[in-house]
Amino acid sequence: MKKNIVFVASFVAFGIQAALPVACTSDTTGERVALEVHVAGANPATTTFTNAYGWNVTLSKALLSIGPLYYYDGPPIFSDARPTIFEWLHNAFVERSAFAHPGHYVPGNALGEFLGASSVDLRTTTVLGMGDGVSGTVRSATFTFQAPAVGPFANALGTHVAVFEGVAQNGADTRPFRAEIDEADILNADNAPTVEGCPFAEVDIEADGVVTLTIGIAEWFDQVEFDSIPASEDGTPVLMPDGAIGRNELVRGMKEGLGYSFTYAPK
Repeated sequence: MKKNIVFVASFVAFGIQAALPVACTSDTTGERVALEVHVAGANPATTTFTNAYGWNVTLSKALLSIGPLYYYDGPPIFSDARPTIFEWLHNAFVERSAFAHPGHYVPGNALGEFLGASSVDLRTTTVLGMGDGVSGTVRSATFTFQAPAVGPFANALGTHVAVFEGVAQNGADTRPFRAEIDEADILNADNAPTVEGCPFAEVDIEADGVVTLTIGIAEWFDQVEFDSIPASEDGTPVLMPDGAIGRNELVRGMKEGLGYSFTYAPK
């Protein structure tokens, strides 16, 4: 038993010594890079999809108000990655911080950002603007809703952060709908209009390039039960009422990190 204790103590001591040079000599500043930001729907050429409840959804309007974006080297919130023993030792004894448990996001080092704000039509691809960052390996991102909306669709959005219109069909049942989502609907546990831990396809950014944010519109609507939305009497879109199951399911989809995916490509 004593031998086992000595072995573990020696192993931990070795791990700490091995980790110390990393903490003292690692350079997280990197080289500055320019990052142009594009925003695209899940499939810019397609506005029709079928959700998990068999509703065929065709969108005629999909407007979104976007605020700052941030990129990090920490894994996304739903990552299955687990730390190596040396990473665990380094974080536990040198940095004095634990690795995330499931459902808890640790962003790590900030490696890039877009600090502007605008509004986009998710049925097309839009050049949002220029951001910047530093070289390094990016793995996750944070998305921010902007309220009030600014940019080309600010008037159409009004006080809302997202507006959708379309038709959902399931057999003979047809439901024209309109959804107006407000900042208060999408606040996270910290009362911030952000979605953290979004996946950024792991890549080592070493030069100027383009960051593309793809919005998973179909994922947002995947669990929406449109039969909880009142039917239209004259074929005009019916506003999803506050508290309706379908509206709540749409909001829940918009708050999931899986609906926002980031990629990088050098110019």
